[in-house]
Amino acid sequence: MQTALPRILLLTGALLRLRQYLSGRSLWADEAMLALNVVNRNFAQLFQPLDYDQGAPLGFLLVEKLFNSILGRHELVLRFFPFLAGVASLWLFYRLLLSLRGGAERRRSNLLALALFAFNPQLIDYSSEAKQYIVDVTAALGLLLLALPLFQNQFNKRDFILLGLAGMLALWFSHPVLFILAGIGAALVVQFLRTRDYQNLRTAFTVGLLWLANLALLYFINLRNLSKNNYLAEYWAAGFLPLPPWSNLDWLTELVKYQFGVQFLPALILILILTGWFVLFREQKSLAIAFAFTALFAFTASALRLYPVSGRLSLFLIPLGIILPGKAVEFTQKFFVSNKLAATVSTILLGGYLLISPLVESTQNFISPKYYEHIRPTMQALADSWKDGDALFVAAGAEPAFRFYAPFYGLENVEYVSSRIEDYPDGEALKRRISPLVGKKRVWVLFSHVYEQGGFNERDYLVAYLDSIGEKRREILKSGTSVYLFFYDLSP
Repeated sequence: MQTALPRILLLTGALLRLRQYLSGRSLWADEAMLALNVVNRNFAQLFQPLDYDQGAPLGFLLVEKLFNSILGRHELVLRFFPFLAGVASLWLFYRLLLSLRGGAERRRSNLLALALFAFNPQLIDYSSEAKQYIVDVTAALGLLLLALPLFQNQFNKRDFILLGLAGMLALWFSHPVLFILAGIGAALVVQFLRTRDYQNLRTAFTVGLLWLANLALLYFINLRNLSKNNYLAEYWAAGFLPLPPWSNLDWLTELVKYQFGVQFLPALILILILTGWFVLFREQKSLAIAFAFTALFAFTASALRLYPVSGRLSLFLIPLGIILPGKAVEFTQKFFVSNKLAATVSTILLGGYLLISPLVESTQNFISPKYYEHIRPTMQALADSWKDGDALFVAAGAEPAFRFYAPFYGLENVEYVSSRIEDYPDGEALKRRISPLVGKKRVWVLFSHVYEQGGFNERDYLVAYLDSIGEKRREILKSGTSVYLFFYDLSP
């Protein structure tokens, strides 16, 4: 890929991520819950179980706290480390593709893979979110790059040491990187057994034991609390691989749609992934085996309900998935090597199928960045209208963001009542939560991250109830957001 095109794709991918990072959108509920833990705790307290049922790697939390301590309480500060990781992942992915370099056909398929990575909507979004998921991607790519010299039998003791140390460090910054390390370790064992290289096999086992010892330490410090969190297990219940897997094939197709941003014919992507894996296996067996074992360990953990491979928790698998369709396109080019027209048409059709949806979505988001749960304008409206004696109800989904931004608007000392996650979808429980405000003349009601499931919508339910017992005076909805502020007179 020694042309200007890779540089253009890398620059474009970086600009897409920078645009979303600088959009100025507020922290949404999940970000705000983790952010409150970061800004309200000292470094030592981050080793304790987090509030709001949050879970994040200790290394990630400590870096976030470091930036917060130096640069202050702001969403750009809290998103800075993920943004750096997102941009770094572009370069690391490019470096990984260069290891698969070859003829002109391979350069074209690598360009397709690089474009898919640069324009992937999920990778762009999580490069500007104050959560750890894009760091999972960066850590996975970095480890695969360090493992490549070993896979290619072009290594020395220094390469083993670097991989060993990097693996230990990565476990502090990413939970699912465990599956990458397991995949790499299994591939090295297979490789050294096949070549009867028992000396390096012993070294590989030693490195693996160091990784396991580090994991055991992390489990004792942090992970054991997450493993016992019933709320998280229930929240991610749909992300666990069904057993038997063929009993619910929609689970797999939804995963493919999420990861590739393609909404039609997801089965075709699965075919391309499998085809690409066999092509990679013929060229670089150990790398292909590492990919296979990584997926096997991740899906096994999901089936055992130890780790939900779904949504943002599956982000670390996207680079592996993107490389393989590129290899499949390369295979079709070789298959039609005697017919340039057929080779060109097949490349355009497959490339267009894979690229058009993420390209369109990413372009739209560049022009009009996402502002879901953008609570700051509503907080400003509340602060401007607030009077002594006013009462406030904050729905459970809005409370984390409200607490994070309240000091910016002089609302940090305002007393309020709130619902609780465990209330939903019990409408009577919600009424009991808001009952202390009934009879008051000036009542503000704030919703964000609205609970909506099984036909129950908390906002609609409570608004209908309040309409029946009082008078709605104002309704504030900022364009492009999903934050709702109502002003009621609930006096007799």
